[in-house]
Formats: sequence, structure tokens, C-alpha cells
Amino acid sequence: MKKNLRILIPIILGVFFIYITFVITSQEERLLIFDYIKSAKIEYLLLAMFLGASSDIVRGLRWQLLSKSIGYDSGRINSIASVFMCYTSNMAIPRSGEVIRATVLSEYNKIPIGKAFGTIAAERVIDMCISITILFLVWALQYEIILESFFEDNFLNFIDDNFWIIFFSINILIASVFILIVKVESIKRFFKSVLEGFLSLTKLKGRLLTFVFLSLLIWMCYILAFFVIKFSITELNVIENSLIFPAFVVGVFSISLSNHGLGVYPLAIALFLSNFGINTEIGLSYGWLAWSCQAIITLIFGGLSFFVLPLLKTRD
Repeated sequence: MKKNLRILIPIILGVFFIYITFVITSQEERLLIFDYIKSAKIEYLLLAMFLGASSDIVRGLRWQLLSKSIGYDSGRINSIASVFMCYTSNMAIPRSGEVIRATVLSEYNKIPIGKAFGTIAAERVIDMCISITILFLVWALQYEIILESFFEDNFLNFIDDNFWIIFFSINILIASVFILIVKVESIKRFFKSVLEGFLSLTKLKGRLLTFVFLSLLIWMCYILAFFVIKFSITELNVIENSLIFPAFVVGVFSISLSNHGLGVYPLAIALFLSNFGINTEIGLSYGWLAWSCQAIITLIFGGLSFFVLPLLKTRD
């Protein structure tokens, strides 16, 4: 039952956000959104898709550095394909992508699945640090924009009033997980393997600069893929360049709420931009185009990866 709920809730949320989008727009606005999207210049959409695909390809190449640091050599095709398979799986079943990716890497590269999970977890931590750094960068450079859009006084007051409760709750949760890992031997062995994979970051040595460069390149491709969408429709020129970066941050943190950000990503972009006088139909057009470009490349390359990898293994 719990497993089914974990699958159904993000899907229901995605449908709910699409319904909310339908409710807050009139028939005329929806027709206008469709007209905007149909008039989008294909060359900019293709460029956005190219940049999005490039970021995923670089992610696969970056993972190779982690696998080599713990003594496993991974083929480029396997590494890259596992990334596309991960994102495609997440579109269907939330949080399933990491399991699929670790399983593929373990199966095709003969890496213990615990270590594969560990290297993926290490990647996630790095990406989380980068996304938080981007958030703080926006905060530092565009303080008023981020403050006005992300936080309400009630939210900040709630955190301030309940800080110690939140702090101790998090620590109790961490302690409980730690005790569970120590007590159960099979779980302990698995997490030891995961830890070894996670600590692959500390073994990069001479590859560290390359890893940092690839990490920055991944996020640069993401940001540029989002930015070029602005030039696909003439009406999007009303959006000031100073709003693009914080709008990108809003999109990044909204993706996890539903399957690959279905429904919520375009709505979050539109609601953010509406704070600065941007019409809802323009914000939704921007959000749906940005989301669709990433979704299309994920489905195309993910589908090809699911099809091609088994064939390559059979041939080998």
C-alpha cells in the first residue's frame, strides 16, 4: 500500500497542478498559450534540447570519474545511457530512476550495487550543493527578488518559533537511522558498500579538477537550456534577463514535487513571474516550453537507451 502511495501521490499532484493551471486561466488565455507555443521558433527549441541532452551526457561522463576512483572501469555508452534511463524511469515512477540506474551500472559494469548507489548518492550531494549555491547566489545578487518570491513572513516566523523542535526532530531521525544500520547486519553491510561508493569523492585526487569542471558544465548547460527558451517566442521578451536566473532556481526546486515536475514546473515559473507583472499566459508558455524540451529529450534518449543497451550486451 505504501509503495503504491509513493507512486500515486506525485502523479496525483501533477494532475492536480495541471487542474489548478486550468482553473486560474480563462478559455481565451489557454488559447493564447497554445498560440504562443505553436509559434515558437524551432531552432531555439532544438538548441534548448541539445543543451539539455548535453548536460545529461556530461553527467554520464562525470560518473565515470567516480567509478574509476574506486577501481571500476565503466563504458561511456553504459554510463550515459544509465542517466537517460534514470530520468525516463522517474517520469513514470517517482524515485525509481536511481534504483534503475544503480542496477544498470551494476549489471553492465560489474560494480556491486551498493557501491553504485554510493557513487550516485555522491553525485546527488554535489548537485544539491551546487543548486543551494545557486540559490544563495541569487539571494546575494538579487536579494529583493528572491525574498519577495520564495518566502512569506509567516513561513519565516514559523521556522524561527520552532527552530529547536525542528533541529531536535532532524537529529532524532538521523540517530534512529544510524541505530538501525548498526543493529541489522545485512543493512550494515549494504550501507558500508554505499559508504565506500560515496567516499569515491575523496579518491578523485588528480581527477578532482576534471570532476569540478564537468559539474559546472552540467549546470551551465541546464541554465543555458532554460535561458534560450526566452528567444523562441517574441512575446517572452517582456521578461527581464534579471528574472531568468531566479526563475530557473524556482523550476529546479519545484521538479521534485511531481513526476519530473509535471504540472508544477510550468505553474511555479508562471507564479514566480506573475509577481513582477508578467502575464500568466506568458509565464505558462515559458514554463511549458522549458519543461517540454527536457521531457522530449528524456523520453527519446531514455527510450533508445532501454532498447539499445540490452542489444549491445547480447552482441558482446
